[in-house]
Amino acid sequence: MHVLIVGAGIAGLTAAIALRHKGIDATIIEQAPQLSEIGAGIQIASNGSVVLRELGLEQAVAAKSVIPKSFDMRDIRNGKLLYVSPLGEEGAQRWGAPLYNIHRADLIEILADALPSESVRLGVHCTGFTQDDKGVTVHVEDGDDLHGHVLIAADGIHSVIRKQLFGEDDVHFSNILMWRALIPAEKLEGIDLDERGNYWFGPGRTLITYWIRPKNLYSILASVPSGEVHRESWTESGDIDELRASFADLEPRAQAMMDQIDTAFLTGMFYRDPIDRWTDRRVTLMGDAAHPMVPFLAQGACQGIEDAWVLATMLEHYGEDNLETALEEYEQRRRPRTTRVQSGARAMVKLVHESEPERIKARNGRWKGMQHIDPMTEATWAFVWDYNVLEEVKRPAGEVQGLSATREDKKMERPESQRAFDMWKSAFTAEDVARGHDGMREGYDRFLTTHFPAPDDLSVENAELGGVEALRVRAAGATAADNRTTVLHFHGGGYMLGSAKGSVEYAGRLAKAVGGDCVTVDYRLAPENPYPAALDDAVDAYRGLVNSGVAPSRILLSGESSGSGLALALALTLKMAGDKQPAGIIAICPFADLTLSGASIKEFAGQDPAANRDTLAFMAASYFQEHEPRDPLVSPLFGDLKGLPPLFLSAVEGESLYSDSSRLLERAREADVDVTMVPVKDSVHVYTLFPFLPETTETLNEISRWARRVTG
Repeated sequence: MHVLIVGAGIAGLTAAIALRHKGIDATIIEQAPQLSEIGAGIQIASNGSVVLRELGLEQAVAAKSVIPKSFDMRDIRNGKLLYVSPLGEEGAQRWGAPLYNIHRADLIEILADALPSESVRLGVHCTGFTQDDKGVTVHVEDGDDLHGHVLIAADGIHSVIRKQLFGEDDVHFSNILMWRALIPAEKLEGIDLDERGNYWFGPGRTLITYWIRPKNLYSILASVPSGEVHRESWTESGDIDELRASFADLEPRAQAMMDQIDTAFLTGMFYRDPIDRWTDRRVTLMGDAAHPMVPFLAQGACQGIEDAWVLATMLEHYGEDNLETALEEYEQRRRPRTTRVQSGARAMVKLVHESEPERIKARNGRWKGMQHIDPMTEATWAFVWDYNVLEEVKRPAGEVQGLSATREDKKMERPESQRAFDMWKSAFTAEDVARGHDGMREGYDRFLTTHFPAPDDLSVENAELGGVEALRVRAAGATAADNRTTVLHFHGGGYMLGSAKGSVEYAGRLAKAVGGDCVTVDYRLAPENPYPAALDDAVDAYRGLVNSGVAPSRILLSGESSGSGLALALALTLKMAGDKQPAGIIAICPFADLTLSGASIKEFAGQDPAANRDTLAFMAASYFQEHEPRDPLVSPLFGDLKGLPPLFLSAVEGESLYSDSSRLLERAREADVDVTMVPVKDSVHVYTLFPFLPETTETLNEISRWARRVTG
């Protein structure tokens, strides 16, 4: 078998080495006349390091790189520490291999030296290809065509092969420019720049800096809004005065470092959107040709390295007689994962380049909250660093986790539950995720209003309760009455997503179930409005409802997911304040422990498309921020439940948050609370949102009977 690879970057070189490691011959075609010292520092995290280790290259990499002790993220103006990701020996033990900071040229040299010189053909410009049932021919400019069994396009973001395969697609500019500079160690003497990731974040700009050759060379990546640099300066050598003007208000240590820059080069930050196909028969894509991504997860090189190992493994496994099948499975294993990483990288870009003071405050508060519940920063990094491709490639292809962090082959037992599962799995697009909480918020409202529109005959009125906006929903044909039961409902969405409007359809079914009204509350959302904003709104809405003439004995609190946690926190607050308690609480699939200590979060990882540890941590930390997450009014699971009204509890066995419900049930019983538990099998998180599920009908019937009992 002979494999042709176009492009001698990190992905292409690693692919050739991995193929030779598997006993497969490969030839690389590279248009550059030599592999020169280009670029600056790059990071090879554990998910890339394990492959280099398997290929016998880690020792050479370690000799020319630096292992940072941590990533230290600071405010660019005052130097205040905002967030720390432990690395060094502690990180290597947790993630299975070290993270290396290295000069790109050093890594390219190590990879090239691992190949016979004749296997890398420099100065050869690929113009296209043709293929048939016997192989692939690569057409070159001013030379003889090359022939092989398969062709791998590793020719970067402007791939010639990708364009021929799938046509022209847009290259997106992020409106961010990146200055790259290298500083010799002797110029940094006396400046406290430890062997860490020394990062600074300011309005719309970042400084990502670290040692790349031990005590020898320091790398700086400085990003700025594109409008701060004149277009005529967008050349390989930028104007240092413009760089300094963009970073004129630095804390002293960062300023001392930046003053030592003599030259820098400037590039735009570009990316492409994920595509639906990489492969056509005997030709496929890898690295930046397949999934060009922004650099703020430092995963461009590592994802190409992962590609290389999977590709080589598939070609070895299927052999020359099944090459097309090998390439199809390679894509099946890689495309869902890289789509998730591409979107995550763009979300990180948005997060670290916030420019408005209130959004910067919210981001920094979220980071503070993450340190409370996630000291190893696993929610940020585990999905990339904790992926050992050497082991993952041995598992069935369908176990790869895509954008929803759910195994691609996960199947439900019934067609109805599969339909709900698939709806959750596709609730957010790659673009939603890339836009951070803004995109996810829009995506969640789109999901709810598209799939669960309110029926035309539903009565919906604007309501204001204690200064809090809400919607009063009444089932068709129902009329107002003094003795009607009123459900005060709090929507889910991790305190970060959701709206009263998005919950109207479900509110209508709740109103019908209890034979009354349902008032769904538009409480303030995190991260702009952290704890206790949502709880304050819940208290004001409850008291406003009571002041409007509804007796507490006719009020049922209700919520799904985080809305259930808010309803429980409201009940605890009312108890402490001496307010009269409502008649009962309906908690569907509650998110009641924002410390994420429930065993089911880990146990059912990859099986729940609606909730996973990474997203739950992001949402939880956005809500409590600098507050203690074990506070019972944040995590009502830890509260004193004694004296609370009757509780109707339901959850799905197999969902990530099931432990929150099972522990709530236990604590409620210990506190002598009148608790009804309805466990559900083969379903999805907050299943009651899905009216077509039989278990939804059954549960609402149970709620109807329970409501009549507790309201008398």
